[in-house]
This record gives sequence, structure tokens and C-alpha cells, in this order.
Amino acid sequence: MNKRIISLLIVMIMIAAFASGCAGGNEDEAEVESFTSVQTKAAELGTIENSVTINGKVSASEEVSVMPKAMGTVTSLNVALGDQISEGDVLFTVEQKDMNLSVSQAANGVDIARKSVDQAANGLNSAKINYELNKEKIQNAQLNLERTRILYEEGAVSKSQLEQAELSASQLNLDALQSQVNQAQISYQQAQEQLQQAQISYQQAQSGLSNTVVLSPMTGIVSTLNVKEGQIAASGQPAATITNTDTVYVRINVVENIVNRLEEGQEVEIAVPAAFEGYVDSVIDYVSQTADPMNKLYEVRIYVNNAEYGIRSGMTGSVKLSIDKAEDTLVIDSNAVLDKDGRKIIYIVQENKAVEKEVKIGLDTGDQVQITSGLSQGDMVIVEGQHYVSDGVVVKVVRGE
Repeated sequence: MNKRIISLLIVMIMIAAFASGCAGGNEDEAEVESFTSVQTKAAELGTIENSVTINGKVSASEEVSVMPKAMGTVTSLNVALGDQISEGDVLFTVEQKDMNLSVSQAANGVDIARKSVDQAANGLNSAKINYELNKEKIQNAQLNLERTRILYEEGAVSKSQLEQAELSASQLNLDALQSQVNQAQISYQQAQEQLQQAQISYQQAQSGLSNTVVLSPMTGIVSTLNVKEGQIAASGQPAATITNTDTVYVRINVVENIVNRLEEGQEVEIAVPAAFEGYVDSVIDYVSQTADPMNKLYEVRIYVNNAEYGIRSGMTGSVKLSIDKAEDTLVIDSNAVLDKDGRKIIYIVQENKAVEKEVKIGLDTGDQVQITSGLSQGDMVIVEGQHYVSDGVVVKVVRGE
């Protein structure tokens, strides 16, 4: 009986010892396998930028309102709404009857004035010839007068003959002839002025006639048409609008803390969802130097070649602007940066342990952040699990790089 009890006690002691040995082995194994799982990503050089997207309106690069210079009834209309036309094409014409009559009258006035000039020129030429002929006679008479005086003093000629010689040699005769030349010259000048005035009237009449034919000032599309045949086209009122959409621009308005970060030639991205998917590259063409007095915003224009996109004036477009940009700089995921006692820290993995690094940051886009100091290119940064580690903790990289 005692032997059985003793044997039973021995068996129980062995079982207890075995169980105790197994428990001790599990504790050692748990201690050996203790680690924190993390995900890492190498710190590499890259480009980071802050951008802002602003909506605006699309406008045609060129849009001209056509206003007829002559008022009258439209007699022919050569285009329709939406037509593609070229510069110089006839859009429409207005009544030309009165203008044709004015041109005919003006042309007749030019012919009359030209004949008057010819007559005045002939009169001037005759006066000059007469002057030269009589000038020679008077000069000869003056020489003869001297001889007649000598003969009169010698009693060889009578007093009446002397008086006749004095009359023939008088300077008054030459002055009278010069006066005739001067008058003929004035008449000729007046005739020329009348011809010039007649020619001006003719040119004005021709201009008035040409104004009855309304031409397209540019190549483009007839986007509005406000006249019909038989309708009166009034001068000074738009009859049509010609639009060139081969190139369009998106007009946006920016606030004062953005405008000084923009400059002409700066690269941007443009989206017009109604015309195409995604963004296309372009550059800023114009940045206003003054704010709109109504909304205190600054206008910015970005032109886009519209040959392939089918963009229409009036569509809504959006422009992605780069506000700040840094190139060839260390960039990591923003969520890798933690706040600790007012410091910015990250954890990197070295020899299977988390190592705390204090860093300074630059640009932050929300998804990525620029590291300006405290980190080296190629460092393996913990981007998942960083909230569960501390400096020196054993880690195991289970995903990532």
C-alpha cells in the first residue's frame, strides 16, 4: 500500500516537473521573438511642390464685333451663323444706289475741275509769253528814248515825238504785264485747289460706296449674326461677331498672396472637363499688375492651342498653379514625421532597430514633406508602424522597401 502511494507521488512529481519545464521554454521563446512590425521607404532626392487649382472661364483669343460704317438696307447676306470664313470675305452689302450716284457726281466734278486747271494753265502760259515779248519791246523803247531826247535837244525831232517815245518806254506797261502774269498764276492755283477738293470729294464718295460692302476683319467663325436681307443695318451697332478659337485662353483671378508667386512664362496645367480629360501643359501669358477694383483680385491668362481639343468659348476651365517648388531635395511621406516635445522626429531602421532622428522640414504638400536636415539619402524611413516604436526598439520590416 505504501509502495503504491510512493509510486503515485513520484509520477505526480515527474508530471509537474515536465509541465514546469514546458512553461519555462515558452517564456524564453517569446522573449527571443519579441519585435515590432514596420514598413519602410528609402529617403530619395526628388521634386516637391505646393500647388493650387483655380477655376476660370475660357475665352477666344480673338473676337471682333463687326459694325457697318454705312447705314442702309441689307441687299445681300453672304454668310450664315457658324460659317468658317477668311479675312476679307464679304459678309453682307447694303443699298448702293445713292452711293453710286454720289460717286458719279464726284467723278464729273473731278473732270470739270481738271478742265479748269488746263484752261488756267493755258492762260498762265499765254500771260508769261506776252510778258516776255513786251518786255523786250519796252527795253528797246527805253534805248530809243535816249536817242530821241538827244535829237529833241538838237531840234531834229518834235516834242510830240519825244512824248511818244517816253510813252512807249514807260515802266508802267511792264508792270501791267507782270500783273497779268500774277493774276493768271492765282487763277491757276485756285483751279488746282478746286481739283484737289473735287478729288477729295470723289475719294469720299468711293469710300462711302466701299462701306456698303462689309468685309470680315479676320479669319474665324461667325459666332453671332444680327442682320437679315431687307433689314436696315445701322452704323455703330454690331451686325456680326467673328471669333477665332484656334487658340483660346483661360482667365482666372488670384488673390494678392498668390499673384507675386506667378510670372509670365511659368509652366502650369490646364483642364477643361467639357472638352477633354485630364490636364494639358501650358504657360502663363499675362499677369495683371493691378487688382480689379470690384473684387480686389488679379487677372491671369493662360493660352492653349485649341487645334485638337474642341474647346469652346464660355466653357469652365481649371488651372493648376505651382506656388512653391523644390527640386533635387530629400522627400519622404508626410505621415512618417511625428511631433515629440515640440520637435519633428522620424524613425529609421538600422541593424534591425528603430533609430530616432530629429529633422527639419521644408515644403509640406500633405502627402509628402521636404526634409532639409537630419536625414541622409538612402536612409530607410519607417512609414508604417512608427507610432508603435521608440529609439532602440527591435523591428522587423514586413512590407515596403
